[in-house]
Amino acid sequence: MESFTVGEIVDVRNYGRAEVIEPLVTEPGARFHGRIRVRYQRDGKTYYARPENLRKTVQVKQRVLLCHSTTHYRTCAASVVNWGDAVLEVGSHEGECTWLLSRRCRYIVGVDKSPATVAAARRRYPELRFEEVDGFDVPALKALGPPDGSGFSVVLVDIGGIASLSTVAALVGLYYKEFPYNTKIVVKSVFLKRMVEDCLPYNTEKNNPWALLPGGAGSGAGARAGAAGGATDGDSAGADSEPSTERSARPGTDAEQGEEDGEDEDDGEAEGEGEVGGGAQAALPGGRGRRRGGRARGGTGGRGKAAEAAGETEGGEG
Repeated sequence: MESFTVGEIVDVRNYGRAEVIEPLVTEPGARFHGRIRVRYQRDGKTYYARPENLRKTVQVKQRVLLCHSTTHYRTCAASVVNWGDAVLEVGSHEGECTWLLSRRCRYIVGVDKSPATVAAARRRYPELRFEEVDGFDVPALKALGPPDGSGFSVVLVDIGGIASLSTVAALVGLYYKEFPYNTKIVVKSVFLKRMVEDCLPYNTEKNNPWALLPGGAGSGAGARAGAAGGATDGDSAGADSEPSTERSARPGTDAEQGEEDGEDEDDGEAEGEGEVGGGAQAALPGGRGRRRGGRARGGTGGRGKAAEAAGETEGGEG
């Protein structure tokens, strides 16, 4: 059996929210032995309730709560509605859920866009308010709020559990934007619930694979500063630096290093062919010599040409 403490807010089956004002009566022979005294939020009356008829309440911080069935939807709505809330139910149909919640809150209105269902709800529950309003007409919905101008604190959405995902998502997104940030939104939709269950907010700090490598993107302030500096360079410089940055951030084997050297040698050959022709290639000793020679010729101008002439002379003597 659950234990309840004085001052705790509980949900009394079929009655609504109440506050525990006296603990469990344990004196043998007492009139209310085995019961807990509670005070109802609705009218302030007290009552000795059996513990099995009490449920603990949990106030969630999330604004939007998704449900997949009618039972789940009504249970969820009952768990978030307090007596001080003003409740709007969009898609009230014939008014049963609106009536069930009317005993748990100070103000409630049910709306539906079908004239037939609104008329049926009014016949069944004449003491409650039902209006014919389109769910996307937010100004008209807000106009149905309490007379004191406090607005709705809970919005319930039941436009059909298998309504199209695009319609439900558009409606929920509209309410999320237009109603105050502290308004709870309870939605019955199988498809929206399944879609959200398949979603995961991506965290770049926790899920970045490069942060696991030495010298990778998560190595500290130096890496972040280097990334920021690279972003400010010119387009051509950024394009040239990307391959070398990737190689330096990834620890490689000797074979991989050899492949990189081979690629550099190919670059050197291409540069040599463009500047000195085939004879200079034969004179240069090896791929690394060709790569360095090509870079020297490209960067030093006339001195590079002098070095080429010297290389041709040595080749002829050999």
